[in-house]
Amino acid sequence: MDTQLLDDILSCPTLPSLPAVASRVLELTSDPDVEMEQLAEEIRYDQGIAAKILRTVNSSFFGLRRRCSSIDHALIMLGLGPVKSLVLGFSLVSCLKPEEDDSFDYPGYWQRALTSAVASKYAAEAVGNKLIIDEAFLAALFQDIGMVAMHRTLGDDYLALIRRSEGEHRRLAKLELDAFELQHSSIGAMLCENWKMPHEIVIPVRYHDRPTACPQEYGQIARCVALGNMVQAVLAAETPTEALRRLYVKGGSWLGLSETQIDEIVTNSGEATKELGSLFSIDVGSVPDAQEVLARADRQLIELSRNQQIEGFAAKQFAELLADEDGHDPITGILMREGFSLAVRHAFDPARSGEYPLSVVQFMLCGYDEIGTHISESAQDEVIIGLSVLLRRHFEPMGGVVCRLAESIFAVVLPAVERSVATHQADACCVEFCQRSPGWLPAGTDDADFLKLSIGVATLDDSTRAMMQDPELLVKAAGQAVLAAQRSERSTVRAFVPKRKAA
Repeated sequence: MDTQLLDDILSCPTLPSLPAVASRVLELTSDPDVEMEQLAEEIRYDQGIAAKILRTVNSSFFGLRRRCSSIDHALIMLGLGPVKSLVLGFSLVSCLKPEEDDSFDYPGYWQRALTSAVASKYAAEAVGNKLIIDEAFLAALFQDIGMVAMHRTLGDDYLALIRRSEGEHRRLAKLELDAFELQHSSIGAMLCENWKMPHEIVIPVRYHDRPTACPQEYGQIARCVALGNMVQAVLAAETPTEALRRLYVKGGSWLGLSETQIDEIVTNSGEATKELGSLFSIDVGSVPDAQEVLARADRQLIELSRNQQIEGFAAKQFAELLADEDGHDPITGILMREGFSLAVRHAFDPARSGEYPLSVVQFMLCGYDEIGTHISESAQDEVIIGLSVLLRRHFEPMGGVVCRLAESIFAVVLPAVERSVATHQADACCVEFCQRSPGWLPAGTDDADFLKLSIGVATLDDSTRAMMQDPELLVKAAGQAVLAAQRSERSTVRAFVPKRKAA
């Protein structure tokens, strides 16, 4: 570490410093027995920040049923955490005013900061951990403060480094280390320490680019912040497909979030960033429409699927075993019935011997014929391609092999996936099908209610091993579950569960 440069940065005369009200609020809130009246009085002392807090509290971002008329009222209705977050947020804005002839990209800085902050907040809410919501918001908001400090000390040399990173923050961290033996994450954490912020903010700021290395005590906050950064990357990307895939994978592995939950976080974050930018009176640049970004990602996946340029690792593995060159469906690019049969046979013997469970999920698209009769054959193709993309997104990250068995019948082979996990993922897929399928039909289509997805799950495991002697019986069990699902009036999932013998 270049200790001299570190001293220069931390002693820079133009370094951001928190206003007195923020420092006092941090001091007061470090005491668990702080009197709310004392805190409210301290905030009221800075009338500018107090007015901004009340305006924000009464915005749709908080969605209060009754209007808040005073800081005292805000503390009662929202609690200490959100009010403290707003005080520190507005204080950060006030201490990061651009200097004269300053070429630092403040709109880009604030777009990342605000989008990441609100997405981190929504992620913490989705996880269900109310204790970290405010800390996740603040850690994300302050995570890049070290960039401003390094710019104000290093000037054009640091701006050149930012340009070389091309917006990739993990790449920027490596470039910083190579050039200066310092990283903005460490500088930011030191600034937060100097401002006497709690460890729940300081530590995630230090690890926001490498959350899996964060000490366990603060790991969930750091993961929420990192997820918020991924949401911002999705919204900022011209081609968001790969960024969205990574977000789905990390959101599931880090925080146990479903793709539907993540889509909701992306949508809410886009709107909230625009609103907070206005309330904070800062330029966040052009924030893309989140719904359009998600739709664009779907269109790109569909186009890739048409060109057969994407295949899951497991699908490739089984495809190599196929001697038939026509083993892929020409419309969707996924394996057909031959590939499905091969995949089931390939995975069946290890599952039969107890090495792992084996799940098969079948899908019947009801309404396919009606599309061809009342709309067009090309509309049928659009729906089939959209469904294949949806199945790939949900099941290929689990090692699933997605296949098309007939015009309106699909199946997924899931080695080493238990019934409960396969059913849970099928439920998530069913929910997303209901949300997305109307968008696969031509604009102006009046009613998409005739489209229904019936899903059946069957698993070879300890409970079924005695009755499933060959792969055909496993496939037949999944088919029986599909028929049970068809009896419902709406899209639904049914799982084959063996009946217990009477005692």
